[in-house]
Amino acid sequence: MQYDIVTMLAANLVFSIQAAPAVVIVATLIRSLMLLSGKKRAFRSWTRNALLSALTIIFLPGMIINTGVRYAICSLFRIDLEGVAAGSTYAELNLFLKVDSPPRVAVLISALFVSTLVSIFIGFSLLFLPVVLLAGMPVILLCWYLSLSVLFNSSLRGGDVSLLGAALRKHPGKGIVELILALSLLIVFYSFFAWGIGA
Repeated sequence: MQYDIVTMLAANLVFSIQAAPAVVIVATLIRSLMLLSGKKRAFRSWTRNALLSALTIIFLPGMIINTGVRYAICSLFRIDLEGVAAGSTYAELNLFLKVDSPPRVAVLISALFVSTLVSIFIGFSLLFLPVVLLAGMPVILLCWYLSLSVLFNSSLRGGDVSLLGAALRKHPGKGIVELILALSLLIVFYSFFAWGIGA
């Protein structure tokens, strides 16, 4: 049983790395389409987008897990974090409140990449681990719900884009070079490692 769990976790790690771009793109597209369907302003309602806010509340456990992982990883990368705030516009958590002292672009992209991988790994582990452990159906359904919650929240957020923009403005020359270099390294990584393993 222990060997099966280790094997599953190792296979899940490889699968999470391979699937990370697709998960982020799909989750971001879903959230973006919902954002576009919302109102630009809302004075008589508590939210600009009732559907997105409802899904955010339904998948709140996944958002809490993602935010916790993002906070831990960003702290390890020494990114200046002030705390966590809950926005009423779309009922979501925002980690990057302090954009006036952004990190280097390469540091930020590395932290976002690692934290996203960890979140996706947790999401897929919750999907497969209960089956390996032969858990009961209530536990399996709970883990599947948490898995879907985590994967749904594994998207690019407005706070990520705001902090990246602030980092580029603070380091206009080196920031662009770091951004191009980081994206190039990710493309090479997925070309020779992630997608190559599945070939």
